[in-house]
Amino acid sequence: MNSCASNTIKIEPIAGAGVSIDEGWVNPTSTADLFWPLDVKLQGRPALNVMFRQGVLSYISPGLDVRVPHNGGSWRNYGMNSQPIARQWTSLEIAMEQMFHIESFILQTDSTDGDIKHTTLFDSMDIKNALQKVATFIGEIDPLSPLNSGFHIVSFPLIDRFSDLPCPSQTDNEDEIESEEIYKIVMLGTSEPFGSKLLDMDEDILVMSSTSALEVVCSRTISGKDSEYLPLPYKPLYAVG
Repeated sequence: MNSCASNTIKIEPIAGAGVSIDEGWVNPTSTADLFWPLDVKLQGRPALNVMFRQGVLSYISPGLDVRVPHNGGSWRNYGMNSQPIARQWTSLEIAMEQMFHIESFILQTDSTDGDIKHTTLFDSMDIKNALQKVATFIGEIDPLSPLNSGFHIVSFPLIDRFSDLPCPSQTDNEDEIESEEIYKIVMLGTSEPFGSKLLDMDEDILVMSSTSALEVVCSRTISGKDSEYLPLPYKPLYAVG
């Protein structure tokens, strides 16, 4: 993940994302699931994800920077597939269009009529400032950087502040739940003026619109501290031992 201080771009790898597995971290390989243990709070902020191939900027998509705030710190890999990635990306040329922006929604089934309703998760945001950070970042990449080989995704937050993700209401049998879907988060990078209208489009039409889409199912799971398979690096997070 990345943060920007003055004119310097700081980059830090997500623990376990192929760089520290031998230390006991879980590799967050799922791109379509966001699991939420009962005993932690989840926060998120919108981001611009940029894919580099052999050091060259190739594609752009909406990003969702998710963390668990804990004891004054911040955990981005909390052991439960914690790094959503878009299923549909777009080119830099399209992302640089004047109207291109990112919209974020929560889709949830209405308990009364069974219809799927959507609400806004984050305000609509353009990506001009983020693209400027991307340009600065590219200009500062060291020739010996690992980013110059293979595929890498770098996430540029669109805002500094994290917000609490909407917490589902309590249920009577939470201790018995292994995994329960609570809602779906959809983030769209598009030049269309009203992103909410794209939510009802057929998949083929969405592809033709050159819209980039991140779609992740958020599910409630049992407490992390109750897991008998909890790796050592996560014990401070889940207050075990």
